[in-house]
Amino acid sequence: MRWFSFSALVVASAFAFSGCSLGSEQAGQTHVADPAAVVSVLPARPGLTTTGPVTTLNAAGFTEALLGHPDATLTKTLASGGFQRGASRTWTGANGASLTAVVGLWSDGDPAQSIGGDAANAVVPGGTSWMPREFSGSQGSRSATARALNVVDGQVSLFLRATGPVDDAMVLRQMSLMKQAEAGRDRRGTGSNG
Repeated sequence: MRWFSFSALVVASAFAFSGCSLGSEQAGQTHVADPAAVVSVLPARPGLTTTGPVTTLNAAGFTEALLGHPDATLTKTLASGGFQRGASRTWTGANGASLTAVVGLWSDGDPAQSIGGDAANAVVPGGTSWMPREFSGSQGSRSATARALNVVDGQVSLFLRATGPVDDAMVLRQMSLMKQAEAGRDRRGTGSNG
């Protein structure tokens, strides 16, 4: 049922951005960054351990990284939305803690904003809206056991999906590091803790 609801949202989003521009500031921005480079420089979070290498993503892989499961409708929508490529990295910890960073490069930031916002709501069933003031234009959802946060900067989407005992502060710190990395301000390497 959750897949069907998300697929319906994706189809509605596709109509919105295929017919006209959303008119946001995103359309005029041209900031780009390599997704694999962004997730490669992120440090391990305290209490979490990196699980496997950085994974480069095509549309199907990006869909699965965002949602935690495949979704054919979203994968098709990514192509019409201008998705180019992506990368992800996952950390895990005690008591079912998991944090996944998903970074995408798009030809236009508007579809990335729409799809990421819908995905944040879809991966936190029963969650409440979460738009941290630290990240202007962010879209997120959180519950007692899950969090998701989407931030788009120009043509780059930054998405975090967390489950288990991963609190707001950890998600916000990770998003801050992602923003620094995609802007080229963080080159500390994969081995540092922050």
